Amino acid sequence: MTLKKKCRACRNSFVGKSLLQLAGMPPAVQNLPVDKGKAVASSVVLDVRQCSFCGLVQLSNDPVPYYKDVIRAGSISPSMKARQRDAFKAFINRFSLKGKNILEIGSGRGEYLSILGELDVRAFGMENNPGFNKIAKDAGLKLFAGYPTDLPKPPDAIAFDAFISINFLEHAPDPGDFLRSSARLLCKNGVGMLSVPDFESELRDNGLFSFISDHLSYFSSDSLRHVLSANGFEVIDVFRNEKLNVVTAYCKKRGGCDLSAPRRQSQESLGAINSYVDGRLKQGGRIALWGASHLAFSIIAASKIGDKIAYIVDSAPFKQGRFSPASGLKIHPPRHLAEDPVDTVIILCPEYSAEIAGGIKKKYPRIVRHIATFADGRLKIIQ
Repeated sequence: MTLKKKCRACRNSFVGKSLLQLAGMPPAVQNLPVDKGKAVASSVVLDVRQCSFCGLVQLSNDPVPYYKDVIRAGSISPSMKARQRDAFKAFINRFSLKGKNILEIGSGRGEYLSILGELDVRAFGMENNPGFNKIAKDAGLKLFAGYPTDLPKPPDAIAFDAFISINFLEHAPDPGDFLRSSARLLCKNGVGMLSVPDFESELRDNGLFSFISDHLSYFSSDSLRHVLSANGFEVIDVFRNEKLNVVTAYCKKRGGCDLSAPRRQSQESLGAINSYVDGRLKQGGRIALWGASHLAFSIIAASKIGDKIAYIVDSAPFKQGRFSPASGLKIHPPRHLAEDPVDTVIILCPEYSAEIAGGIKKKYPRIVRHIATFADGRLKIIQ
């Protein structure tokens, strides 16, 4: 028996002993033996671990040979189909997916795919098992052969607006790779609905009988949220569906950080700072900056006003006598305002702007006649 030494989800090494080991357990619960002797002789030890880093409870055992195939005995039940239909409708309505392309990852013989096809969406399935694929195609369903980690891109250049995966992730030897591959199949801003067996509920109802060879990962709401967040998804909601005995996550393909609005705001701020500085200089003014923080240094460098400023003042003794990076402006204690007078001070300390402005007005009223602050991302003239 080969046992993994690292977590399936986060790949950190296991720490400490197993949670438990269950001896004499079935090596698989599908593709049942036709020979009694072989059935009696077959058994494995299930090694149950919990990652001390991400919290995922899991088996360290090898996956069953058919882990890429979806085998659904329960889908024969009319009541189960009705409950699953309700779950699909809630997802479609939540994200306005009517008329959109939805991919079911792990579609089996098309049991749930046929339900999706009745809900005013363009439903597609993905299934590894060739025999199951033929059954589904013969029923007129749209699907293709595959498993998420085997596909570098969506088939036939189809852009999927959403994916659905029902009771499949727990079978994956590497759930992180499964999810990252699934994210690649989605278009920008694509969403997902992913359901897994409710481990906490199963423990409560079934005790240690919850552990089976086919299920490698046992997700709580927290560990499901974590594995999604760590592998390309923004988690929108995680909830328990007691009618289906699953934990369901709604998630969104994580996009890049949108810096367009901050970029526009920064350009406006830099324009305002340069305009103010140039205006004061044209009127014969002399300018000092108050603040030797990372924000102040960034503003000085980005605005390129270093050669227009007399010096910097800052209250921190350990910064005084040193020089601003990039601009080379010398940093002085506040009393330097009286020793080397300026008529204008721009305060680049947003958290202390009011306090500093009040001190300048009180201590240097005859020297400093013009005060501006940088707060809330904008230049404000306060005197």
